[in-house]
Amino acid sequence: MKIIQEGKAKIRVPELREIVSSDMPVFYNPRMRVNRDLAVLGLEFVCRKLGREVMVADPLAASGIRSIRFLKETDCVGKVFANDINEKAAQIMEENFRLNEVPPEKYEVHREEANYFLRKSWGFGFDYVDLDPFGTPVPFVESVALSMKRGGLLSLTATDTAPLSGTYPKTCVRRYGARPLRNEFKHEVGIRILIKKVIELGAQHDIAMIPMFAYSHLHYFKLFFMKDRGAKLTNSLIDQVGYILYCFNCLNREAVFDVLKVREFCPVCGTRFSVGGPLWLGKLWDEEMTDFIYREAQEREEVSKETKRITTLIWEESKLQTVGFYLLSKLSEKVGIPQQPPIRKVVEFYEGTRTHFAGDGFRTRLDHLKVLEKSEELKGIIERRLKGGV
Repeated sequence: MKIIQEGKAKIRVPELREIVSSDMPVFYNPRMRVNRDLAVLGLEFVCRKLGREVMVADPLAASGIRSIRFLKETDCVGKVFANDINEKAAQIMEENFRLNEVPPEKYEVHREEANYFLRKSWGFGFDYVDLDPFGTPVPFVESVALSMKRGGLLSLTATDTAPLSGTYPKTCVRRYGARPLRNEFKHEVGIRILIKKVIELGAQHDIAMIPMFAYSHLHYFKLFFMKDRGAKLTNSLIDQVGYILYCFNCLNREAVFDVLKVREFCPVCGTRFSVGGPLWLGKLWDEEMTDFIYREAQEREEVSKETKRITTLIWEESKLQTVGFYLLSKLSEKVGIPQQPPIRKVVEFYEGTRTHFAGDGFRTRLDHLKVLEKSEELKGIIERRLKGGV
């Protein structure tokens, strides 16, 4: 066993393996630090919104690091309910709560199957649930939605990014009821498919799971959803589900809400469109929450530098919420741009903003024909410069 410090929490965990796998009884993955930082910031957001003490559930708690950080880094948590079906995990959690001198009345440790743990608390109601499974979160989402209070926040992680991003399309269809697109913005497509699925699972009970914040990093997706109720509001979310038409030849993309308006061929080059979806076509970032997370991250010493960097990038990206983005490398390959300029110059040239999804990615409100036109213009500028021209 060894002791690890993260944020304001310290935990005792077994010696770390280099490769994390689902067969490990209790694990701590240091590469998920940004994820846990965001979980704390999301909790602080819902605390400020509700203006009272909140009840928090950590149904797949493992070492208990999230639960302890929730208690140590916020002052609004009434109690944390930490659960893990593994007996060894429950024992280590108890030790870690004591190691951090958490008062016994501020936490409960449970050892139950996660769905049962959540569903038995329907009448109780959680204000914040952090769901961080190994793989897909789908088996747990409906239980979470039913266990939360109205106005509560779900912090959700998915590590099965390969199916969602098009590596295993049949798995994506089977698990999420949607076709992925393995293109330059495949991770955004995966996030939009996951959002659609969460909305569907809540909608079965007239629960509106409103997307609030989206993040892609390494091999996982991180999402936040605010819970509300009512058929009308739920219908308004479903109305924002549709399809993405994508041309692998000229990189054209179109968002279509009505399946009857899905056309077969690209109007720019005549190539047959590939179709992704159904998926969420609405906003990925709630402006109020994104602004809060960005500003709160900058002020907190316990938040990692990487989290500060990423939240800054997402805050800038959220100002221009398009469906899909461009990669300069793909445009350069398509048009024949001989040398890529710095991304900051590219963003300015295309009247856009950077995206956290890719280092050379950018969003723009320019239509596709205008993007191609600007790319040809950029090609000419760079060619003249390389030849010593103006």
